[in-house]
Amino acid sequence: MTSPLILLVFGAVISGVLGSLFIIISLAVDSWEEVTFNTDVLSKYQINNSEYYCVIASSSSNFSLLRHNKTEVKNGNLTSSFQFYYLYSTYSGVWRMCDNLSAASRQRLESVRQTTVDRCYTFVTDYDEENDNLPDMMKSIGRMQNSAASCFIVSLIDLAAAAIVGTFAIIQKQVSACMVTGVLYCMAGLFSVFGLTIFHTKMYYEKYQCYSFEENELPPAACEARNVDIGWAMPLAWVGVVVCVFAFGMWIFVTRAFRLIKSKTMI
Repeated sequence: MTSPLILLVFGAVISGVLGSLFIIISLAVDSWEEVTFNTDVLSKYQINNSEYYCVIASSSSNFSLLRHNKTEVKNGNLTSSFQFYYLYSTYSGVWRMCDNLSAASRQRLESVRQTTVDRCYTFVTDYDEENDNLPDMMKSIGRMQNSAASCFIVSLIDLAAAAIVGTFAIIQKQVSACMVTGVLYCMAGLFSVFGLTIFHTKMYYEKYQCYSFEENELPPAACEARNVDIGWAMPLAWVGVVVCVFAFGMWIFVTRAFRLIKSKTMI
């Protein structure tokens, strides 16, 4: 019959490995959030509309062009100006945001915008908060994205440290090392909760306040057609948090078991 202590240690190790694996896999992919635009909603704004002009994506393009007509008074004169918005679906994770443009669509978009369109934008390296030309909306999204990334970096450090200390604790049957391992899994789960909360807050502003990581604020027509959906990696990260908390409890039980065994040995 298998010893209860062996089963307890096995459960602690497996739960720690699974919790770490779930969090690491979720952080390694860009499937946390997906932003799309409903072309049926955009089709309401046609050239006959005095406020918007929308060119719906054709078979050779998977992006939409939205022209927003602005009318304002300058020096007593009524002036009109046009603001163009290029709408296309994107998907993002903790570290970067990428688009779903095909090669033909990217080439067409670059010819229209007269500039290079990178497939992915890395928040940690590409975002410059000191740029005064960026709108407050874009700065808020960038700050929350980088804050969430910072929390997950701490979580990854805790998971790596837990794997090292846990291995030492099992081999040497060290009571204090087992306790430290449990605390590290608890801290990893806690900082992951911080990161997930920040990410959910960012998605709330994007979904209900129409915040976007764009150089210009989106007009009402684009906000109406915009869909912000949760990807599969975010629920997986929450599962990882739950498993890490369970691993914390298992390692505490292992600590008590080793302490009891050592106390009996001393007697």
